[in-house]
Amino acid sequence: MGFIFKFVLILLVFAFVVYVLKAIARLSHHLRGTIRDVKEIREKVSARAAVSADMVRCFSCGAFVSARDAVTLSSRNSSQIFCSSECARAHIAK
Repeated sequence: MGFIFKFVLILLVFAFVVYVLKAIARLSHHLRGTIRDVKEIREKVSARAAVSADMVRCFSCGAFVSARDAVTLSSRNSSQIFCSSECARAHIAK
C-alpha cells in the first residue's frame, strides 16, 4: 500500500511540474509576440518623429508646416517660408 501511495504522489508532482512548465512556455510565447509588437510600434513612432522633425514656421501666420510642404519665396538675400501659397499671396498683398 505504501508503494502505490508514493507512486501516485510522485505522479501527481510530475503532472504539476509539467503543467507549470507548459504555462511558462505559453507565457514566453505571448511575451515574445508582445515584444515584437512593441518593437514595431517603436519603429513606426521613430519613423514618424524623423519625418516631423523638419518643421518650419510660416512667416505670415506663424503656423508650423513640414519643410517638404512649405512654400519658400526668395528675394535678393532673404527667403521667407509660408505654410501655403494662399498665405504667401495674403502676405504679399499686405
